Amino acid sequence: MKRLEDIPKKQSFKVPDGYFDDLPMRIQARIQETEKKPSWFWMPAPSFALKFALPVILVGIVSVMVWNNLSSTKDPFAKLDSVPTEQLLAYLESDDITTEEIIENATFTNATINTLYEQDEEVPAEELDELAKQYDFNF
Repeated sequence: MKRLEDIPKKQSFKVPDGYFDDLPMRIQARIQETEKKPSWFWMPAPSFALKFALPVILVGIVSVMVWNNLSSTKDPFAKLDSVPTEQLLAYLESDDITTEEIIENATFTNATINTLYEQDEEVPAEELDELAKQYDFNF
């Protein structure tokens, strides 16, 4: 049987000269490299597609939301038409707005004036004269 002392001591691995002298500096340099890499929220290193796809998707979602909001507010009269007349009258009576203020702030187009004239009821001339005097209309 062979004994441990009988086995020749042979150095099979050779270390380059000065290897252990600059080993701490190389390790420190590698540690600093990994610390300099930016960390993105929850991901260690995002892929190229994720860096650019996520902002594009977010901009798209915000654009759709803004577009829907703008398109729904284009015609305020359409929403006003859906309110029952009784509710509008109740609001105007409960508020301190006078008829004169409504007339002063209203903008009448030819179409709205024509619809006012196309009513079925005829107003007596005396009543029209009285209204003209009340609102200082000179005919």
